[in-house]
Amino acid sequence: MPDSSESRRLARARWYWTAPYVAVGVFALTMLGLVWLLQSRDAETQRNAVARDVQWAEQTMRLHMQGTEEFLSQLARDLAVDTLDMDGFQVRANQHIANNGELVNVVWAGPEEIVRWSAPFDTTDWLAGDALSRVQTVPFYRARDLGRPSYGEAYFNPRNRMVLEVYVPVRHGREFRGAIVGVYSIDRMVQHLVPSWFAEKYHLALIGPEGDTLAVNSSVRDLDESISYSIPLDPPGSGLILRATAFRTASQLPQALPAAMIIGLSVIVLWSLWLLRTHVQRRVQVEKERDRLFNLSLDLLCIVGLDGAFRRANPAFERILGYKPDNLPGTPLLDLIHADDVPDAVEQLRRLAEGNPVSFEIRCRCADGSFKWLDWSINPVREEKLVYAVAHDITGRKAGEEALRAESAFRKAMEESVMTGMRAIDLTGRIIYVNSAFCRMVGFEQEELLGATRPFPYWAPEELDVCSRNLDLTLLGRAPPSGFEMHIRRKNGERLDARFYLSPLIDSNGVQTGWMASVTDITEPKRIRAALEAAHERFEAVLDGLEAAVFVADARTDEILFANRAFKSIHGFDAVGRTVRGVAVPQPERGDYLIDPRGMSAADLPRELFDGELQHPLSGRWYHVREHATRWVDGRVVRMGIATDITERKQTAEVSRQQAERLQRTSRLITMGEMASTLAHELNQPLSAIANYCMGCVTRIQTGNAREEDLLAAMQKASFQAERAGKIIRRVREFVKKSEPRRSAVQITDVLEDAIGFAEIDARRMSSRIVSEVAPDLPPVFADRIMIEQVVLNLVKNGLDAMSDLPAGERILVVSARALGPRAVEVSVIDRGHGIGDEERNRLFTPFYTTKTEGMGMGLNICRSIIEFHDGRLIVDSNPEGGTIFSFTLPTEVASERLVRRA
Repeated sequence: MPDSSESRRLARARWYWTAPYVAVGVFALTMLGLVWLLQSRDAETQRNAVARDVQWAEQTMRLHMQGTEEFLSQLARDLAVDTLDMDGFQVRANQHIANNGELVNVVWAGPEEIVRWSAPFDTTDWLAGDALSRVQTVPFYRARDLGRPSYGEAYFNPRNRMVLEVYVPVRHGREFRGAIVGVYSIDRMVQHLVPSWFAEKYHLALIGPEGDTLAVNSSVRDLDESISYSIPLDPPGSGLILRATAFRTASQLPQALPAAMIIGLSVIVLWSLWLLRTHVQRRVQVEKERDRLFNLSLDLLCIVGLDGAFRRANPAFERILGYKPDNLPGTPLLDLIHADDVPDAVEQLRRLAEGNPVSFEIRCRCADGSFKWLDWSINPVREEKLVYAVAHDITGRKAGEEALRAESAFRKAMEESVMTGMRAIDLTGRIIYVNSAFCRMVGFEQEELLGATRPFPYWAPEELDVCSRNLDLTLLGRAPPSGFEMHIRRKNGERLDARFYLSPLIDSNGVQTGWMASVTDITEPKRIRAALEAAHERFEAVLDGLEAAVFVADARTDEILFANRAFKSIHGFDAVGRTVRGVAVPQPERGDYLIDPRGMSAADLPRELFDGELQHPLSGRWYHVREHATRWVDGRVVRMGIATDITERKQTAEVSRQQAERLQRTSRLITMGEMASTLAHELNQPLSAIANYCMGCVTRIQTGNAREEDLLAAMQKASFQAERAGKIIRRVREFVKKSEPRRSAVQITDVLEDAIGFAEIDARRMSSRIVSEVAPDLPPVFADRIMIEQVVLNLVKNGLDAMSDLPAGERILVVSARALGPRAVEVSVIDRGHGIGDEERNRLFTPFYTTKTEGMGMGLNICRSIIEFHDGRLIVDSNPEGGTIFSFTLPTEVASERLVRRA
């Protein structure tokens, strides 16, 4: 029995010890499951909040863009019915661009894809006369075909800014008059189309159709990618996606922290077995979380007694106002309030004392003496005799409101300070508004003009009928888009010229209440225009005095826009207005231009197009033609050509070339005359060998000792010597015969081999040795074989003569060849002779100058002419080992595949 009771007691004790473990284990598992559930629900809640905010942001952006579409559609309707002129377009477009920061340009492109009007007036991205690019024509014609706004794809403009364009068609009935284009800046869209609170919470990005990020509203990298939402931006479509990602706040706790704390608390409880301590620690944990929420709040949180003194404040006071929370208890709230706001604050505290919650905005003093605007929301708890207050920093918002008021005042001041006069009349013709510029222009005060009816005080007495008729046309809505040009009489009697541009005056309800006129003083522009016309006449007189033919033609249509007298005298005085090819102007083929002028835009100007010599297809005369691409007075891309008659120069050059050819042939004959005796000796060797081989064969046949293999070997050697003699004779004949220069692809190795073989005869006679150092796999050169062989032979012969005074063992001449890249080959002839002095080198290529006693002084001059004819260079350098190096370059076949047509 004692054993059984003891066992029951031990079992009960084990149960007492086990029960807390089981309870703590169950509690820990339950809490872990609850934390997981709460975290999952919290993440889902955050994702739902992001989705709602992104959808709201997308709707906000869409509403803004729809507003712009409506504005562009209104412009298109006004333009279609001819009620919108360029100045009205500038005024309305600039005002809309100023009110919508995401817009950078508003443009009217005509049906011919050419920009006509663009705003702002100082933009450089869209210029009048510019053609639409290939990317821009797709939405342009889609808008024309659909008859409604069409968005294009986002792309980088010439200023390397990502833009998005909307095209609104301009139609008058069935007539298509182009499109009004609104240009959005992608960067500004994400900055201006969403409120500031959205940018403070989320990282907003516009994603392109390829998944690349086009623009972001913030460069902050600390993002919570798990809380993100994407939505297509439609319109504009084109695959654009709006994505928002929540910022990762500094106060965000790791997700594993609650679970770790629960496990830690469970371990402590299990270790200590103090169930009461477990309960206490749970309460402490709750209080800590409440304090953490109080301390980590971004807004100012505080507890204030009904006497107006602080009881407790969170750390946000130090971050925003600079006061440490520990120093605030006991400090009256009124001590922090701006002196001008104290009466309002006292009234709000009185209402709090009555138990009413209040909300107000006041300025509070910071620790550094500055002031910040705070939005206070205070709720009283009368039973505790305390009030709980929350304050939000609205200094930035207040600054924005102040900036908006300043901007409004600035716009008013700007309106009054512009140089363009503004005058508005009602539908009856009574003046209802004038600005300061108009008053200064006419010399009357604003009070003298407001309410005035016809005749207006500034009308000139001699033009009352004209002014009255213009006013009638204005009231009937028939004012021309170009406006009226009028003579204005100032108050002091002075006269000036002014142009009135009229546009309807529309109120906020869309109802026309009158007509607005912008008045520009054109007295000075008219004087300048007259001066320009005089200057233009002088310019034409100068061009007509030139002997060269000058013309200007449209780069796309080939139409001649201007021609001077010399051009007209050659191609006809009716050339202007016709095409360049129609009047048979000598011009290059399309492939000979450095760039096709038909595809050039204003960004490619100015640009050199062609510089060369051409022959007139009818008269046969030669002209030096130079064409240059530039911008015409109306903004078009044009070709300006200058053709100078060079027929006489070409004829002179042809005569010189023929004389040079005859001189070259004479030089070759002289060279062969000098080598005649040597050639006779050289030919005697193979002829003697042939005779010996043949006599030996005859002797063996006569004696009957002839064997077939011996006779065959002897006859083969005799045949080789005969071929050798024939080759020597053939070289001499080809070298001296007269022929036209014929350039073709030749192997420089073969040319050097023939020239060296021809010169070895003279080298053996002079006890000299020629060494060939030719690089392997040299590319073919584009040259005349005989002329290059003459150059090599002449240089080798000069080198052998220069070494005649050296000992026989040192008379070594080196002929080398190497490639200078894929476009040229260099050939060098290196001797070890006495060398050439600086004075002699300066005169070396002068005709009839020679350093030899029997020389004519024409060899090197002819050699240089031949090399320059082949588009190469002949240069002379000193040999570091003694002697001279003559080098020349020849173009390869690759470099000469395409030849520019020349004289």
